[in-house]
Amino acid sequence: MPVSQLPDRVSRWLRYWVKPPALVVVHHGDYAHAAAGPLIDPLRSQKILAFLTQERLVQRRDVLQAHTASFEHILRVHTADYVRSLDDPATVGGILGVATGAREAQLALDLMRLMVGGTIRAAGAALRTGRVAVHLGGGFHHATPDEGMGFCIFNDVAIAIARLRARRYREPILVIDLDLHDGNGTRTAFARDATVYTYSIHNVDWSDDDAVASTSIALGSDVGDTTFLETLRETLPPIVRRHRPGLVFYLAGVDGAASDALGDWLLTPDGLLERDRLVIDLVRGEARQLPLVLLLAGGYGTSAWRYTARTLGRVVAGKVIEPPEEADVVLDQFRRISRGWRLSGDKTDDANDWGLTEEDLLGLVTHADTRFLSAFSRHTVELQLEELGILDRIRARGFRHPAISLDAPRGLGPILRIHADTDRDELLMELKAARSRSTVPGFEVLEVNWLRLQNPRAEFAPQRPQLPGQQHPGLGILREVAGWLVVVAEQLELDGIAFVPSQYYMAAVGAHHLKFLDPEAQGRFEALRHALRRLGVARANLAIDAGRVIDRVTGQPYRWEPAVTVLPVSDGLRAVVSSRAYRDAADRAHQALSFTVTDRSGTST
Repeated sequence: MPVSQLPDRVSRWLRYWVKPPALVVVHHGDYAHAAAGPLIDPLRSQKILAFLTQERLVQRRDVLQAHTASFEHILRVHTADYVRSLDDPATVGGILGVATGAREAQLALDLMRLMVGGTIRAAGAALRTGRVAVHLGGGFHHATPDEGMGFCIFNDVAIAIARLRARRYREPILVIDLDLHDGNGTRTAFARDATVYTYSIHNVDWSDDDAVASTSIALGSDVGDTTFLETLRETLPPIVRRHRPGLVFYLAGVDGAASDALGDWLLTPDGLLERDRLVIDLVRGEARQLPLVLLLAGGYGTSAWRYTARTLGRVVAGKVIEPPEEADVVLDQFRRISRGWRLSGDKTDDANDWGLTEEDLLGLVTHADTRFLSAFSRHTVELQLEELGILDRIRARGFRHPAISLDAPRGLGPILRIHADTDRDELLMELKAARSRSTVPGFEVLEVNWLRLQNPRAEFAPQRPQLPGQQHPGLGILREVAGWLVVVAEQLELDGIAFVPSQYYMAAVGAHHLKFLDPEAQGRFEALRHALRRLGVARANLAIDAGRVIDRVTGQPYRWEPAVTVLPVSDGLRAVVSSRAYRDAADRAHQALSFTVTDRSGTST
């Protein structure tokens, strides 16, 4: 059979052994500790690496481990006075934009030195192999020789270049910086060095320092694909021709994406993909094949990794391979971690040992089981949340000492809570769940009675308004908590997770994975989502509550109708909500319904 007729993954695996992939990847497991705030996804690099390996775009031998950079390398760029000043946690905290104690500051410094070492290793790999060397980190372009800023303590690109020069690499070097923010630190580091050309397109200038070999273009806010790509096509090719680099560093930041949690540009996924194609083809085209070091640089929020993954997939496979959903990546990682977990009690076939019995509900039981789902002690739950990185995510939001409790009010079963500390003044998470054989007939599921995730120190904002049931803004760890519950359900051999969303937004945030048990309710929800697709989840929920979503059939305002949703874990429950009969019934319900959204004056929009 010709290779072209084999399944994609098989054909990519065979081609790998005939022609090694175009990538060599530099990474380290400690990059998962990279969270300096709630907008930074600490698993960004791990998700990209998981995608590359699962799709067989790279093999283990293509992945190199980063090594910590020595101060010998760092002091080639940064002044001794500045490096000494980092002994003060307040200095480190000021750079990162978060309060840090001595321990947190040391961890940040260790991580930054490790990433500097990763960029150094990637540069060496690019020159040695002639392939694209991807460092799944780095791009700390704001750090100048005597000052850190904007999350950047050390300038890894400048240090890597200085090390190459110390090892007598004399070819011209080009730094292409397409992060949303100005590459001011790199420009300053080489302001008097004509052999290193720094090129940056960004939103606003961070400095007006002159440099002998530099192009700095500030485009302002609200920049879309057309303006950005036209600027790139017009200005970058002449620089490559004139400077004739022997090595290129590309800071492929994705914080210009419209979906970015911090940025103010409007680049689409296709626009970012075209940006990367233009740069890589210009540097790696048949006429040049220049060694290229690609760095992650900026990108904020849990979807940032997807843009880089799409680009790297195209580099290797020659076509776009869509990365999996965010929740799928989190779940896959959690499943690998959970393989070593053990139940704290023996499994029993008696359903009443697991769920809420009639006596429990009537309050007739005098003892209280303080094990979560009658299987996990508080010790085990805390260990699980630590191993999965969920507690690290909470600490990254400024809650340095999260305290876990399992309380058992008489007759209700344990309630899992996480507070900001042992004083229990600030509630961060509250979960009540139980095993149930009645919620989904014929199946045993983990029923989530309620789940609250909140950040009591945050404020609501126009783009994230207060929604029904919320006392504070969300904590931003819903995907991780949901992933933990899935692997717990798998450990207990349950068929899935069930809950009843009391508001539209609760169903919408999990719409890719949750299904209403009743196909008619699923069809109604799909019709509703179609009508509200341009509003976003928060605005859509507010429109429903305000009576601005009108049922075209009845002419009356639509009121949210809570119903059971399920996230299948077992093949049996998955078959129920993916069957032809279920899909046909949902489609009929969808087609029979139509909704319109009115503005505040009652006019359809």
